[in-house]
Amino acid sequence: MIFRRDLCGIFCALLTYLAMIYADYVVIVWLITPTFMESLWGVLHAVMFNTVLFFAFASHLRAMITDPGIVPISRKGLLRSNKNRFLKLLSDSESASTDTDVELMEEKNKFMEKDWTLCTRCDSYRPPRAHHCRICRRCVRKMDHHCPWVNNCIGEYNQKYFLQFLFLIVTAWVHHDQYAVTGMKGPHEQSIHNAKILHTIFLSIESALFGLFVLAVSCDQIQAILNDETAVEAAQRKGFHNRVTQSRSKITLIREVCGNGPMILWLLPCSTLPSEQNVIQLSNQSLIV
Repeated sequence: MIFRRDLCGIFCALLTYLAMIYADYVVIVWLITPTFMESLWGVLHAVMFNTVLFFAFASHLRAMITDPGIVPISRKGLLRSNKNRFLKLLSDSESASTDTDVELMEEKNKFMEKDWTLCTRCDSYRPPRAHHCRICRRCVRKMDHHCPWVNNCIGEYNQKYFLQFLFLIVTAWVHHDQYAVTGMKGPHEQSIHNAKILHTIFLSIESALFGLFVLAVSCDQIQAILNDETAVEAAQRKGFHNRVTQSRSKITLIREVCGNGPMILWLLPCSTLPSEQNVIQLSNQSLIV
């Protein structure tokens, strides 16, 4: 679990939560309750809408605190990036380049193939398709972009939660839009309170701004998954990844993001991907997370 202490990201995340809470307040208090007074349909609609928002909250939280796939920093790279500490270690022990370091480097070389590279910014040995984030200042596996609205990078291990959040927000947007006309006219076109009209207008503006933005991001994410090309790779125009997708089906590409379990788990904010510890099997002495 991680948490970014970025003021801009924290502000955007809190703004997202406030927008969702306000939408829930308007839909329940000013739209559903007056329209379905003393009706089981009102309870059903309220439960459905709050269920969607609850899973949206959970998906957003998982996307924000889940490690997106940060590449560990190698000990040798850390020493090289900090010359003072390196000199201190050399003065404390003359065995800094003894057989132990040689064995650790040989272990890394056996695991890392020729496609692995050394990042010149954070000094981490990164696998293919890992990219450096200037905001997080670390390399992230299969990084798509850094999203301030979730205060985290979108990478290999949290892209599923980000997709779930987008899908649930669009679902909530479509669900409450059916009450927009009722909110303006009343359930039987009777005169209604001015506050209800104002809340309905504010919610419509909020839905238009956030809904269209989320819908556009959702289309970009789906296209990136089906093309097997992240936003960073699309900007760099790496043709290698485009050729790989020709031999894999669309469902295989989707399962790489959402997991190999039952499809019902794709809609739940639960972990279905292997953790980073299961993917990277290097010595604990040679890596510093």
